[in-house]
Amino acid sequence: MIYVLKKGGSREISRGIRYEIVTLPTDEEIEYMFQVNLIEKGMIINMRKWLSITAMLISITLIGVAVSQSMRAYNLPIIGKKTMAAIPYEENFSNIMLGENGSVLLVDSISDKEYTEMMNILYPNGIVDTQGQDIPGINNFDEARAKFIAEHMKAYSLVGEKTIEVKLTTFKINITDKSNGEYESIFYKASIGKDNFVFPSEWGNQSYGFISVSEKNIYIAYTDMGIWHIDPENMSAKKISSDKYSGKTQAEISLEIKKLHPDWYLTWIDSVNISPDGNYVVYRTNRDSTALNETSVWEIDLKNGEERQLIQPSYNNDIVGFITNRNVVVGALSDTRMVDVINKTVIPVNVPKLPNLRITGVKDGKITYSSYEDGSFSTTVFISSVNVSTGELSEIAKVVGYLDGEPHFSPSGNKIAIGYGADPMVGVTDVMIIDMATMSRTLLTDLLQNPRALNGNVIHFRWINDDEALVDLQRGLESSSFLIKYQGE
Repeated sequence: MIYVLKKGGSREISRGIRYEIVTLPTDEEIEYMFQVNLIEKGMIINMRKWLSITAMLISITLIGVAVSQSMRAYNLPIIGKKTMAAIPYEENFSNIMLGENGSVLLVDSISDKEYTEMMNILYPNGIVDTQGQDIPGINNFDEARAKFIAEHMKAYSLVGEKTIEVKLTTFKINITDKSNGEYESIFYKASIGKDNFVFPSEWGNQSYGFISVSEKNIYIAYTDMGIWHIDPENMSAKKISSDKYSGKTQAEISLEIKKLHPDWYLTWIDSVNISPDGNYVVYRTNRDSTALNETSVWEIDLKNGEERQLIQPSYNNDIVGFITNRNVVVGALSDTRMVDVINKTVIPVNVPKLPNLRITGVKDGKITYSSYEDGSFSTTVFISSVNVSTGELSEIAKVVGYLDGEPHFSPSGNKIAIGYGADPMVGVTDVMIIDMATMSRTLLTDLLQNPRALNGNVIHFRWINDDEALVDLQRGLESSSFLIKYQGE
């Protein structure tokens, strides 16, 4: 048997290092080589099925062409002035943080290539043996891992088009989760002028949740057992969520409910969100429900620390996000509604009934939702404004095509970027930008003065402001980052 390691799976070697073992059948050598190639793309396929799949690919390609053609019939006017430049960077910036005083911090976390290099150091004899059993790592595992991360985690100040490396200060906070108990987690502090930022080590691969509103100096770490408010000035953290409900501990509540539902699983903290003004945190839990699949929504006032139930247990209480500073949207698949975190007023959102409907994002009084027909490669993303008093929608635009599922709002909420591909077998190779101020739509490559710079699959698009963004591309095993910037008229 042949075992292939894939990053980011369900098995955990040590805290924060997860992997999946893919088992390959020992067949003819050519088939094995073919399978390995497809494993790199996340697929395993049998060579004997290739002919039938080839026919299917031809059909899908034709569908992709039809999707591409249909897209232009359903959208706003096209604006095609080449007013943007793509400036390449050697670093692959994984995250952007905006400071209270206008500074921009770019974080270069551990890349896939660096992750593989680190794993080879930590596990020189491999991770699994021929029987699929774990192989121990080196003796000084924790020290070697910490040293490698410290040498490869970088942060930069963005000034114009230039990046300037920023000194990082390491600190630790104690957090707790069900899998690991209580443990120390490494964070970094970075300062640009009067702005202070904090972010986790190995950001993107850490074993806990991390969210922030850096413009308001709010940083939150969370696990399935608690929420911690991080103080960037003192490099410390305070737990702001309760460990008990109705006087009972998590263990006591779990034991009681399992007597009624043996398959029930306690979710103390889930789906944590911060209001745009940084005053409230909301999260989902099932600790106060006695029915399977029912959850409630709770809030924490960051000004006074008060924690209270916002929505009683029910179905469809998944949290989408804040649409205003005080209104949070819940119900991504059905029963969509806005809830006021101050007075608990609930207003249904009048989303139309569509096949495979999903609310994909909210911001600044606007909502995006997607729909597709069963068996279709074409998705429609609708962008609408919401009357927060009545819940009625006013459509702004819609985009049809082979689309990435998560639209990206600019910081002001006036622009939305949606990953777009003309051919479903090629993937997302462009970005559709919707400008709600000018009521226009544009493909990013149509805006660029050097469109050939974006050669590959778009894997990340992150706004810096309404006129600048970072784009990450993947082409084969190589990745690259670009600053996309308007150059003026």
